[in-house]
Amino acid sequence: MLSAIRNHTQSFVVKILAALLIGSFAIWGVEDMFDVATSNNSAIYEIGDIEGNTANIENAVHREINNLRRMLGNNFGTDEAKSLGIVDIVLQRQIDEGAFLIAARKLGVEISDDLVRQEIQQNEVFKGLLGFDKDRFNQVLRDNFMSESAYISSTRNEMSRNHLLDSLSSDTVPKGLVETIYKHRQEKRTIETIFISDDLHDDIPDPSEKELIDFHKKNANQFTAPEYREVSVIQLKASDLATEILVTDEELKEGYATREDEFTKNETRHVKQMIFSEEAIAQKAVKSLSQGSDFTLVAKEIAKMDAKAIDLGKITYNHLPFSKLADVVFALDVEENSTLQKSSLGWHLFRVDQIEAGGVKPFNEVKRELQKTISYEKAVDSLYELANKLEDTLGSGASLEEAAGQLDLKVLKITSVDNKGRGTDGNLIKTLPGGNFIGTTFSTDEGAESPLNETNDDGYFVLRVDSITAPILKPLTSIKREAIESWKASERSQKSRDFAEKIVKRINAGNLLSSISAETGLKLTLITKLVRNPQRGQKKIPRLLTSKVFGLQKGKASMARNGDGYTIARLKKIIIPNPSSDKTGVDELSTQLNESLRRDIKEQLATALRDRYGVKINSEAVSSLFTGAVSGRRR
Repeated sequence: MLSAIRNHTQSFVVKILAALLIGSFAIWGVEDMFDVATSNNSAIYEIGDIEGNTANIENAVHREINNLRRMLGNNFGTDEAKSLGIVDIVLQRQIDEGAFLIAARKLGVEISDDLVRQEIQQNEVFKGLLGFDKDRFNQVLRDNFMSESAYISSTRNEMSRNHLLDSLSSDTVPKGLVETIYKHRQEKRTIETIFISDDLHDDIPDPSEKELIDFHKKNANQFTAPEYREVSVIQLKASDLATEILVTDEELKEGYATREDEFTKNETRHVKQMIFSEEAIAQKAVKSLSQGSDFTLVAKEIAKMDAKAIDLGKITYNHLPFSKLADVVFALDVEENSTLQKSSLGWHLFRVDQIEAGGVKPFNEVKRELQKTISYEKAVDSLYELANKLEDTLGSGASLEEAAGQLDLKVLKITSVDNKGRGTDGNLIKTLPGGNFIGTTFSTDEGAESPLNETNDDGYFVLRVDSITAPILKPLTSIKREAIESWKASERSQKSRDFAEKIVKRINAGNLLSSISAETGLKLTLITKLVRNPQRGQKKIPRLLTSKVFGLQKGKASMARNGDGYTIARLKKIIIPNPSSDKTGVDELSTQLNESLRRDIKEQLATALRDRYGVKINSEAVSSLFTGAVSGRRR
């Protein structure tokens, strides 16, 4: 239903709004549509008078990669990003943003320096204990591959675009629309179910020879061996080189000196803080504390600060913005309150709840760990040089074996690997290099060598496809037992289906599922408050069956495949929700619909603006992003 409503909205309201805005550009004297033909090959894209910078695209992709690594692990890199289409998503997003920016400029939207400064200082990401933290601001920008000037410019442009888009959005979705969708989403049903397992039919005899032959032919895909490739690989790993690298005592001591911060644990204190704008109120708190009152209670009653607001957590000396305050806090004993302290921010009262002592680990204690670290770093440097030598040697016409011999490397032979990284035994091959090894293997022609590729874990590989074994239907004689078991499983599934269909017919003819449960011995399960999209922890039935249940009349039944059997569901009760009894839920839905409509407007406006200003994409520049095996170390 929601999809249909959104489609209807897109067809009329959104298109009208977009048309009005485009029309307003014409009123304000915008030029006619024009092409953006240019001979400047440095721009990765052009829209109107805006040229896309390759570095901006790459940095934006790296930011997306960093975000995805939190979910997908550190091995997620540029190859994976390109295969998932993230590069194109970033490119298209920047083109859309450029279109909105041009439109905002044409309408005279200007954002002052004061507004930009205020926007940045109010960003929670850049706030420390006492407000905007310049050091944190700089660190976040470094982590996201952005300079200060680039971020300020980006913020100004974003504010311009938002000003444009906000003028098209509505704060209110029609009440009738919200309530209709709310009722649809929150409608609940009570059902009773039984499950018919395939295992109930364990008396299936072996098939005849003809039945087995026909089954083998009919299900050829199931019994076809995948394409296998025989591959020769040279793999360079920093971890392998590290074991052969000698680290001198002088290097260890020098490394210890330069890494002293890594082996130093600063003293930390769990601190609470009350802060006041008026000294008179602060003195009331001091008096209450001196009489033995609890710090948290005084904060709540006098400073009007809750427990979360006063808790600074575990901090070091450098966390506090003023050395005078830090001196006071780090002179307190555990469970001791400070005297009243004044700063440019107001009057402060501190309390220390816990102290964790700091210190420096001695050289002998960290020597072994330091040796591993330095040897690995030296190995990475050596690996980079070795990779260049290998690439040059192969480029001069040497085969993998000849290059390996000249550089004292090994050639790994992989006799058979499929496109999922499995061998002929069906098990994953654990010795495969990382990175996009499988993709490279299956995109390289037989007899050809691949370029040198990174593995995303400080390593490289280059491969040659020695031979290709095409997919082939396995002879029935070699898999007869497997085919028989598969045939039996198919028969058991069909019997379960036939049995379930008979029960559904009986229920729809007026029989009760509870009576059938007692008759057959199948367990009856009651599910209450079933919704169209069950949340985690709620009892679920197959999605297909859920959809069928919400189309049933009371007392009727339906069925669907569920794992190794079939689930039958009979509808007992329909619960129609009352929007007026759930103001929070209705308000949340209204917000969601507002955002949905805003997205629709944004998408259609972007399309219209692209057509008006003209877009040109440098396909070669896009294809060359993140290429080059030894162009530099991975970020």
